[in-house]
Amino acid sequence: MRSDEKPSPRRLAKAGAVICGVIIALFIFIFVARNVWHGEELEQDQATGNNVATEHSGPSYNQQP
Repeated sequence: MRSDEKPSPRRLAKAGAVICGVIIALFIFIFVARNVWHGEELEQDQATGNNVATEHSGPSYNQQP
């Protein structure tokens, strides 16, 4: 590449910032969408009495045996 064809450092920085912004936005979107989906699943399980959200946890200290 000739030196006059190379992008300027300012343009390279702007492109890097845009790429980072897109990646961060994608991660945020996936995180929010997963939480919304999980909340809907939890509501459906609780409505049907099929709540498995507490299956992994052991008994609480204040429960009577």
